[in-house]
Order: sequence, then structure tokens, then C-alpha cells
Amino acid sequence: MRKTERQTKTRHTLLRTLMRATRTMVQGGLSETSRRCGKANCACANDPAFRHGPHLYLTYRADGASRSLYVPSEHAPSARAAHAAWALFWETAHTIAAVNREALRHRWRRLPPASAGRRPRRD
Repeated sequence: MRKTERQTKTRHTLLRTLMRATRTMVQGGLSETSRRCGKANCACANDPAFRHGPHLYLTYRADGASRSLYVPSEHAPSARAAHAAWALFWETAHTIAAVNREALRHRWRRLPPASAGRRPRRD
């Protein structure tokens, strides 16, 4: 199998992976935080060991600002899967770009040099 055929086959395999990831991916980061509830008589007000949580949040940027989306505990597995799908999407896209870059390099090596602006050869 020629190099260009291998690159095309690799690209198609990667594109299928990319498309699978788009079904569930969500861009952003996941973070867990523990918080105080704000009640003066609650143990969390005085002792950090008694803070409530950890609570899961999806953080992302929208309109130039950082945003957070609370993830209810029963939805944590799907949020983690969506985050993993985004990571797979990102890595796959980088791999596709590397394959494309290699294809360009290979194609450019085979092209004859541009003759524009060059002097005619004197024999």
C-alpha cells in the first residue's frame, strides 16, 4: 500500500473516531469543589473539614467570560463521559492535523520548483 493510500485510510479512521466523539462531547473542564452553605450555626462555617461537597462543576468560556455549570451527582458519570469525549475529539483532531501536515510535506517535495521570478538557464 502506498504512503498516500495509508494516509487516506488513517485519516478516514480518525474521522470516524472524531464523529463518534461529537455525539456526546462537551468542551470544558471538570472541577470538584467543597463549599460553605452560609448558615452561621452550620459546622462548615468554622471548620473547612465540614464543608459541603465535593460538588462537580463543568467550567467553560462563553462570550469571553468563564462560566460554571453545576453537575448534579446523578449526572456525574455522563458529565465525565462527555469530558472524556471532548479529550478524544481534541487528540484525534491533532492527529488528523499531523497526518495532513505529513501529506503536504510529501506532496511539496514532489512538486517541481516554481519558475516564477527565476532567470532562464544558460547552457
